[in-house]
Amino acid sequence: MKERGRMTSSIIMLSWKVLWTFGLAVLIGLALHWWSGDDLFPGRYTGYLMPWLLVILLPATVWTLLMRQWSLSVVLGVSLGIILYTYAPLLLPRHNVVHASNDALKVMSFNVWSRNSSPERIAGAVAEHDPDILLLQEIMPSQFENLARSLDEISGLTGETMNKIYHPELLQAVVSRYPLQSHWAKRNKAKVQVVSAEAPFGTVMIFNVHPTWGNWARRDRQLSDLLREDILPCELPVILGGDFNSPEQSEIFKLLSRHLHNAHNAAGQGFGLTFPKALHMKNRQIPFFPLVRIDHIFFSDHFTALDTATAEEAYGSDHLPLITRLAFHPDRAKKNVGHR
Repeated sequence: MKERGRMTSSIIMLSWKVLWTFGLAVLIGLALHWWSGDDLFPGRYTGYLMPWLLVILLPATVWTLLMRQWSLSVVLGVSLGIILYTYAPLLLPRHNVVHASNDALKVMSFNVWSRNSSPERIAGAVAEHDPDILLLQEIMPSQFENLARSLDEISGLTGETMNKIYHPELLQAVVSRYPLQSHWAKRNKAKVQVVSAEAPFGTVMIFNVHPTWGNWARRDRQLSDLLREDILPCELPVILGGDFNSPEQSEIFKLLSRHLHNAHNAAGQGFGLTFPKALHMKNRQIPFFPLVRIDHIFFSDHFTALDTATAEEAYGSDHLPLITRLAFHPDRAKKNVGHR
């Protein structure tokens, strides 16, 4: 009995040490994230993983309070409070009242994954969500051909034409029920594909992006250049969407959000995690659960987000599609007539 008691005591002491280490590490990481943004590795990834830190912080804080470990509960509680405060708008019920015209766009962004072996599921995603404007990333030529064929078959049944513009070098595409015009595309500007759509209320400029994974500083610089040089000077309604490879706590996300509205932040609920829905090992796809939100849709003041959701199914991809409905404001359009 004494030996068992000593073992229990040792386990409890070890658990306190582990929680102290975890609590201080998270608190320091949050401080570094606030102080240096993405510059320092600990601060950058503490910010990226904020939603998942709650899984440990919440029960640990409650347990330390029950066990009267006051100092430890304060350390854990401060981090818990910071993260809950950060995400409170997404976790609390929304009471949005939108006054806008009846012209609403349903926009969908979907990284289909270049090795997606289910082209029919990609077409199924489009048919199920029926977007007015569809932004596709990482879509191979053969995948796009299959998708285009499926969309043409659907158009034959409905009598509605689906317009498609594909950029094979970027592996990106824009599909819409509205007429499309291709403008330009650049790999060194966040792999952007720029297209305009002739919606019922007028022209909409669409920026479909998929900056490369890895060098976050280069990715941020390219997106920043795109924002400053091409998006902000544009006086037409703007939709910027795609796989940004940058989560919502990244500095580039915050920069974009200072000039554009983010669809999920404006009208979404919960954390909206989109990646990875699957892991890839030796050409096999293993089901997983999303850890981060790196797929985004931004829009200019011409719109208000009515609702935003992340699809429950990945349709053979490792990303979940993101769907939003944007209401158009004609009064704001009158103040922003013309093109740059």
